This record gives sequence, C-alpha cells and structure tokens, in this order.
Amino acid sequence: MASVIEFRGVSKVYNNGTEALHNINLKIEEGEFVFVVGSSGAGKSTFVKLITCEERPSKGQLLVAGEDVSKIRKGKIPYVRRKMGIVFQDFRLIEHMTVYDNVAFAMRVVGASGRTIRKRVPYILSLVGLQHKAKHHPNELSGGERQRIGLARALVNNPSLIIADEPTGNIDPALSFEIVDLLSEINRRGTTILMVTHEHSLVKHFHKRIIQIHSGEIVADTADTRPDREPEPDPNFEVTGVVDLDDGTFNDIRIMPENAKPSDYEAIETDGKGERK
Repeated sequence: MASVIEFRGVSKVYNNGTEALHNINLKIEEGEFVFVVGSSGAGKSTFVKLITCEERPSKGQLLVAGEDVSKIRKGKIPYVRRKMGIVFQDFRLIEHMTVYDNVAFAMRVVGASGRTIRKRVPYILSLVGLQHKAKHHPNELSGGERQRIGLARALVNNPSLIIADEPTGNIDPALSFEIVDLLSEINRRGTTILMVTHEHSLVKHFHKRIIQIHSGEIVADTADTRPDREPEPDPNFEVTGVVDLDDGTFNDIRIMPENAKPSDYEAIETDGKGERK
C-alpha cells in the first residue's frame, strides 16, 4: 500500500534555536485513520505545519502524496495543498457567505466549473447532514454544525488526505463523537484521515492508530500492535491502557476481551520510539 505521508529522519529547528521535532521517521499509508496526541508544546503543531507546507524541515526528507516537500518551491505549494483538506479548530468560515457558498468557495479557488459546483456541493452537504442549512449563514449555526461545514469544505474537492487539527476543541463534548463518526465514515470511503486531538475519550472510543509525540519525538505508535483496519469496532471488546497526554507517558493501548483476566494483559515497555524493548 502506498504512503500518503512519509517522514524520513525529519527534524525542525526554529530560528530561536528551539528544536520542535527530532529525527522523525514515520509512514502513514493510504486509507489509514490516525490520531496524533501529545501535551501542549510536544510538537504536534509543527508536525502538521510541515505536512501542510507552512514550515519546512531543517533536516531530513518529507513526502506528502508522493511529492517531496522538503525543499519545495513556493509556486508548487498550492498544488500540493489541493491534495489535502484541512479542518480547523476555529472553523474559519466566511461569515458573510451562506453555508452553500462557504463550501462552493473551496471549489471556485481551484477553478471548478459552475456546473461541477452545483452538482458537488449539495452532495457534500447531504453527506454531513446539512443540506437543509444551505441558505443559512454561519452565525445561525451551532458549533457542531459549523464544524460539519468546515468538514464539508475540506472534503468537497475530493482530497486523498484530510488533516483535522483539534476539530472538536471548540464544540460541545457531546458533539465530538458525531464529528469523529463523520470522519470515520469518510475514512471508510477511502480517504486518509490524520486527526490531532487531546481528548482521551475519543482516542479510547475509536479503535484507530495512535501516534504520540513528546518533546519533539515519537514516543509511541500503535501501528505495529493494532489489527489491520476494521470498519466497525467489535462491541465485545474494549480498549485498555492509557495515553497520558499530560506527562508524555504511554501505556500500550490494547483491544482485549471484556472477560479477560488480569494475567492476560501483557505490559509492553517501549524504548522511547514506540518500539518494544
């Protein structure tokens, strides 16, 4: 399976000398759903900014959708970004535009025809359950509805990758699961999802790959310990283990039967890079 994102020995040092990321080696393949977790200042934002070409690596090579973006020319960046959709924590909707026009705007900037827009936008709005709000403005919507519009806008150009940067941070916790359910449905249709979050409950509820960043390094990655992609979680299983987002420690996340005995839980110690010792 082809990689959508690949970090090869990537480090990022800012001009003030701060090393935000150190020697990151990572592959995210087509069709994966990946949570990225970590405490504030761990390096999550820099991780995302490198992928979206807002920042460039100080060292190493970064491939996004088959394109080497490590030293990409500024003129090529918009073409790389067209392969991805981005969902923001603060929505970033255009307040004077209707819901329909907010989504259509993303298509207009890439040169889509009016006919294509008129066909595509209603379909995407129906996918996120807001076709009946097409003529409303953002200030008439709830936080959850606004984020669903942000998701529709990210999805409308049919990207191969969606990056959701704390998409549930500004909405009611009860609606957070609704947003991730939508992302999961999009993922089941083949789109790769990379979601940055600090919400423990979401990470524990949805059985997805988890990458943890701490002090600029990947300290845990469940890619090698989880089953291959499963379209639906098994209701007879539960997630055990905790990703501690505050102090950077990681206890292995494992899917275990509800009737498992304590002796069935194998403690896995890592070497700081997500590899078993």
